[in-house]
Amino acid sequence: MNALIDAQRLAQQLAPTALTPHAISCSGGLTVTVLPYGGRVQSIKLHGQELTLSQADPAFYLTDSAALGASVGRYANRIANAAYQDSKGVNWPLSASQPPHCLHGGAQGFAQRVWTVVEHSADSLLLELISPNGDQGFPGTLRVQQRLQVVDSIDSQGRPGGELQLSFTASTDAETVVNLTNHCYFNLAPQQTVEALAAHQLELMADQYLAVDECGIPLPDAVRSVNEHEFDFRAPKAVGPLCRQNADLPHGLDHCFVNRFVVRTTKNPLPLQARLSYGSGAAQRTLELRSSQPGLQVYVSTYLSKPFASFQGICLEAQNFPDAPNRADFPSAVLRPGELYQQQICYRFS
Repeated sequence: MNALIDAQRLAQQLAPTALTPHAISCSGGLTVTVLPYGGRVQSIKLHGQELTLSQADPAFYLTDSAALGASVGRYANRIANAAYQDSKGVNWPLSASQPPHCLHGGAQGFAQRVWTVVEHSADSLLLELISPNGDQGFPGTLRVQQRLQVVDSIDSQGRPGGELQLSFTASTDAETVVNLTNHCYFNLAPQQTVEALAAHQLELMADQYLAVDECGIPLPDAVRSVNEHEFDFRAPKAVGPLCRQNADLPHGLDHCFVNRFVVRTTKNPLPLQARLSYGSGAAQRTLELRSSQPGLQVYVSTYLSKPFASFQGICLEAQNFPDAPNRADFPSAVLRPGELYQQQICYRFS
């Protein structure tokens, strides 16, 4: 079916405000635009320059299959064979959105939902989503809130700019699993071309990564050292050599890196997990990512399609490990009644 017709029909079914852009900004020059549909970060601009792959027409996102800028859940990334077993031994079949596996919470995950705008001010936006019991197969009614706030900041090199702070909270009335993140595709170049992305410099504060099978599911002995491996980004290097597909990288770079557990301080309460930069001197643009999450999925947009192209953007998805609900050796993704899920992700631009 024609994508335009699909979008028109879906738009007719949604509340008129679902595609209303909500802008927040700070005096440091950072402006972020968010859509209630998918809780999506539609645009991030620093001093007027776009830093994430974006489309001006909000209706575009109604038929977007790449989760551009979306808040993904109930479980970001993959759950093997679209099923997991809870602590009582009950098996929960899930929506196989990437057959035979569950990807980003199912075919109708949080990226396809209209989030409620609870509060909106000049620099802050509070969104809420209620995911009912059985949603995409997941047990328990989940109440999720996400606050997006922009503040003035100084990066680690002393340069001024702005920071986008994402704070997720969630509660449930029955045992379930939760893993929430943002899915922006970053390209910091003035002309956001494939060639420009290849020239970006990436640094990851990770000594290990998770090895995966051809479907992106972690292997039994998944945790591997980055020593003497092309995934060693402990010193900055170009993204370009990993923007490819071959037998070793059937999906290109689309792997979870294990973050170092850096002691938090009053000055930097969240550990630095990644630094992405483009250009040099006064024209350089830099993104520093800090998060409370144990993993960072790095994806070089192998499967982006028109109006974008493969390898035109890079996702830096702070999150729990893929398939953690099926892995006792991974950080737990379980949320129980009376508990509060809390995670923070901060993108600092300069």
